[in-house]
Amino acid sequence: MLSAENTDLLCRVGRGTPMGDLMRQYWLPVGYSWEYEAEGQPQRVRVLGEDLVVWRTLDGTPAFTQSNCPHRGAGFFFGRTEEEGLRCAYHGWKFDADGQCVDMPNEPAESVFKSKVRITAYKGADYGGVTWIYMGPDQDNPPGIPLFEWGQIPPENVSYAQKIVYECNWMQALEGELDSTHVYFLHRRLNIDDSPRYGLYHNDQRALFHISEKPYGFTYGAERHELDGNVYWRTTQFIFPIYGMFPAQDGVVPLSIYLPVDDYHTVHMGIWWKPAGEMPGNGRPHSALPEEPGTLVPGVGPMKPEQHGRFFAKWWPQAAPDSDFLMDQTAKQRNATGIPTVRLQDSAVIHSMGRIMDRTREHLGTTDVSIIRARRMLLRAATQLREDGTPPPAAEHPEQYNVRSCATVLPPGADWEAELDDWHNCRTTEFPRKLADMQRAFEERTLPSSPSYRR
Repeated sequence: MLSAENTDLLCRVGRGTPMGDLMRQYWLPVGYSWEYEAEGQPQRVRVLGEDLVVWRTLDGTPAFTQSNCPHRGAGFFFGRTEEEGLRCAYHGWKFDADGQCVDMPNEPAESVFKSKVRITAYKGADYGGVTWIYMGPDQDNPPGIPLFEWGQIPPENVSYAQKIVYECNWMQALEGELDSTHVYFLHRRLNIDDSPRYGLYHNDQRALFHISEKPYGFTYGAERHELDGNVYWRTTQFIFPIYGMFPAQDGVVPLSIYLPVDDYHTVHMGIWWKPAGEMPGNGRPHSALPEEPGTLVPGVGPMKPEQHGRFFAKWWPQAAPDSDFLMDQTAKQRNATGIPTVRLQDSAVIHSMGRIMDRTREHLGTTDVSIIRARRMLLRAATQLREDGTPPPAAEHPEQYNVRSCATVLPPGADWEAELDDWHNCRTTEFPRKLADMQRAFEERTLPSSPSYRR
């Protein structure tokens, strides 16, 4: 249980809130770089409760500025990108990427008024096929962008698996990512003899959790015992401030991003990569639905038609509260929910908690230790930043983001951290060889063929 006061502290991200101030110490991912074209249409976004437009300068650098012109309040969405900046469609006032007005064509030529007018502007950058924003107080000296491994390997090794707007708070979405025990309930197939295409299965549903705090957050190992005496380990990272790295097999590393749009909306992005091999597909988000009811497919299904006038207009899913997440009763005879993808099953349950979950009514158990730890670390970091200016974890150390998760089978008594240390810390691109045979046998018994299900 969490008090109402601490729930507010944890979940509210607007300007001036403790968690909002913490978020503003970091570069935050907003979208995929291909969404924002040079000399293209400005795009509406909302980040940490602030309505902005994103556009590119002529050299391709992304720029984030306030959504409305300070002259008469017209929306910059209807403006145009030109040399030196973004021009408002209403009276032609133009602003550069730093927010300075550089042209007022409706004012006298000798006027110096333009030098006195500025708008809110934030630094933008691209890394690893993703467009990032820095909303911190020192715009002239931002920290380094998080050096996730996917930005350091060939593009064909990376899949930008999904992007979707959630109509709920960011924290309950992130908490679901850090919860390992729901996997073999929410995502299970009903008949264990069915093909793994219908869902997941494991004989041991009572995982033991081992948490190891790190400079970036923590890693935990969820321990489950196999019928043959070996131990199945699922290792997961919580990485400050909005990332969960859940485990997969086949040398795949999945990262989930939960960008706080405002207190009641979240953008979820999923990026998957293979350190030593190509990822299947074309690298763009999956949008298909299953042809056979009850089977699971990657991604989050198709999007609604573009939601004109809304932020992140192209990323509102058909599978949403107003469609019961495409739940199908025929499919529900084969898997636990009848919802067509693992990610949409997650989305359904986190939306069902309400726009901001009432944590004063929850009853947490021993297997919720990772959620409890993440909350404590976030609350502590936000409080310390406010009280004495202590930089939050990893904010000034982009190299600390170069980590991986893992799911594998180890012999009984093995030290999971020692066995997987080189893999976890990106010192090798080879999955531990001595584990390969046990892992392969485990996968053949329990897991769907697509890495998107291996959670």
